Amino acid sequence: MIDTAVDAAVDGVVLGRTRQWDLVQEEPDVTPEQEAVLHDIQTQLRGPGSAGWPQLGSDAEGNHRTLVDGIAAALRRIGELEEQTAALSAQTTALRAQTTALSAQVGELRTEISELEATSAELAAEVRNLESRQLPWPLSLIEGPAEFVGAQLNRLEALLPGHGADGKPAASDA
Repeated sequence: MIDTAVDAAVDGVVLGRTRQWDLVQEEPDVTPEQEAVLHDIQTQLRGPGSAGWPQLGSDAEGNHRTLVDGIAAALRRIGELEEQTAALSAQTTALRAQTTALSAQVGELRTEISELEATSAELAAEVRNLESRQLPWPLSLIEGPAEFVGAQLNRLEALLPGHGADGKPAASDA
């Protein structure tokens, strides 16, 4: 029986026969209120006249973006910013490492400068000692007595005949 009903419906459509049930209008699936809501939803998603929203920017062809296109563009931009942030974070980490290394080098240089200043002070003291013609330590113990002995020898030489008051041999009168 079902097959005969289907065959009859097909015959009615194919052969162009009109039946009573073909002329009956079906009730619409959507009420006018529902149609208005669907229209509002479509407008919100696709923009006025389905032409996109100017507030969401334009694509490469200059068309305004729909809500879905705008969200996709925003997500792409967020991804790009996250990549840039990761790259900047890596650069920051590298710069911190360089800063730490440079700080260590500055500390080493300060130590070297301090050591050079100490060495310079020691050398300056040695130069001052050399200018006063002091003998090194073991010989410095006899420095005073040696000067005394030298002065006494010069005085005795001055008393010798043929020497002047300055201790040098006198010029001969010939």
